[in-house]
Order: sequence, then C-alpha cells, then structure tokens
Amino acid sequence: MLDSLHNEPTLASKSADREKTVTFSAQLKNSILDSLQQFDNYLQISFIAFCSVSFRSLENNLRFSTQSDRLVKYFQRALRAHYHGEAEIIRHKELITCSIKDEHLISEIADSIERFFHTNPANLIEHYSAENYYSIVRAILRGMFLGCGFLANPQERYHLEFNIPRRSASLWYGLFLSELELEPGRIVHQGSEVLYLKEGELISDFLRYIGADQLLLKFEQIRVEKDMRNHVNRLVNCDSANAQRLANSVARQVNNINYIIEQIGLSDLTDDLVEAAKLRLAYPSYSLRELAEQADPPIGKSGMNHRLSKLDKMADELRRKNKKQKENE
Repeated sequence: MLDSLHNEPTLASKSADREKTVTFSAQLKNSILDSLQQFDNYLQISFIAFCSVSFRSLENNLRFSTQSDRLVKYFQRALRAHYHGEAEIIRHKELITCSIKDEHLISEIADSIERFFHTNPANLIEHYSAENYYSIVRAILRGMFLGCGFLANPQERYHLEFNIPRRSASLWYGLFLSELELEPGRIVHQGSEVLYLKEGELISDFLRYIGADQLLLKFEQIRVEKDMRNHVNRLVNCDSANAQRLANSVARQVNNINYIIEQIGLSDLTDDLVEAAKLRLAYPSYSLRELAEQADPPIGKSGMNHRLSKLDKMADELRRKNKKQKENE
C-alpha cells in the first residue's frame, strides 16, 4: 500500500506537468484573468480594450470565438457588470462563440469604444497622475492581450503579436505602443493588421507593464539561459574556427618546409630560417607564440610569423621556378 502511494504522482508534480502542457501565451492570459478577478478601478477600461480588438465589426452582431472557458466567463461577468447585458453562448466541440445581438447593447459598447479611441494616446500622460497613468496603461494592455494577443514560447523564439481585425484600432494601438517605447512591427495577414514585438527586452517591458510578475521572472530566466547558451556556442565556434585556421596554417608551413628541403635543402638558408623550419617540423601542434618561445633565444610571436612567412614565399618561388623550367623543356 505504501509503495503504491509512494509511486503516485504528487499534487505538485501534477501541477508542474499541467503547466508544461499550457502554452506560454495561455499562461499569460490566465495570469491576466487572475488579476482581473481582483477589485480594480480600471476594469471597465480593460473590458473596452478587450472588446475593441475582439470584434471584427461593431455593427449588428458582435461576435468572437475562443476555446477558453475562463475567457468566456470573464466576458459574461464583465458584460453584466459594466453594461447589464447578456451574451448568447454557443458551444461547438472545443470552440465557444459569444454573440451580442441586442441593438441597444451593441450601440452602448460601440459608443464606449469610440470614446476610448477618441483620446490621443500621446496625450494620455498629460491628463493623469503618474500612478493613474500606469494603471490605465496596464488595464489597456491587459484587455488588448486578452482580446487578440499571442506570446510565443521564448525558448523557441521571441515573438509577441496582436492580431487586430480593424485598421482604425490597429493605428491607435500602434501609436499607443510607440508611446510606451514598445515600437511594434506591422504586417497585414488575412485581412487583419498584426502588430508584433520580436526583441526579448521589449517583451520583458510589456510583461512588466501589465504586472505579470511570475511570467516575467520565468521569461527573464529563459532569456538568461539562452544568452548564456548562445555565448558558449559562439566561444566554441570561435575556438573551433581558430583551431581549424591553425591546423591549415601549420599544414601549409610543414608542406612548404618539406618542399624546400627536397628541392635545395636547408644548408643555404640563414640561421634564423633554419631554426624556424626545424622548430615547425619538431612541434607541428604548437601555436606561433608557443613556437617562438622554443627559439634560442626566445623571440616574439610576430618574429616567428615573419620567419615562417619567408619560408612560405621561398617555397612559392621554387614552385614557380620549377613550373617555368618544365614549360620551357
């Protein structure tokens, strides 16, 4: 009995396994939804921002689809709290569609969004205290991400995007992000405007703005690990490239020295060149610095390089001379 209990996964391990299966984007949305459970004077702003990017049109039938039960519950709760209205919920397999068909309710929401966009993002900071300004920024970014945001797994790539169905909304949010120094890229995809961030530092700033502290810590940890891994890889690649260059250089020098010995020998060479040739043949794995230290007396790296370069040129001249002789025969 005790053995069987011992083999049962703990609640902590089950929780960790579930977290692994939840995407980074879903974790962020859950984090935002958790924060929106709390009392906040700016909950309606978050909801207006959510609505402004969730609906393709603000006329007739307001409708969006999701696979998240939590998001649907948030939408229903916020709709009742701020507009005293109800949405029609239709479930089809894993997809949940929320619709608003009441004309009066649609008009109210559309008016709220219009007033919201009537404010120039560049002027927001002038109308509020610093504390209230950042509370409003946090509320807008939370609603915006819930409505159309996606965050890729940072272990694979740095990518945060907002797929905004209406151009007018995209222009406003593009300016809003720029004012926060989160300058987004912009593309058009399947009729929607997509604003995106691809720099790890900018995505960290975004997470900091919306108060997603736990996700920010996790994101920063992954960034540090990736940067360290990339740094190590660069060092390894650099060392490998240097080792390959050294091997190629040594092979050329040894080949040239052997050619000189075969053609004319070393007796007519100056003492410094003879010494350099013999040292290179005796220590083929040594770097220039190590080889220079073996000279008698020891010389500098540049001095040894100069001597070996002379031997290279001598070998090249002998090859050209021999080639010319063969051509003339």
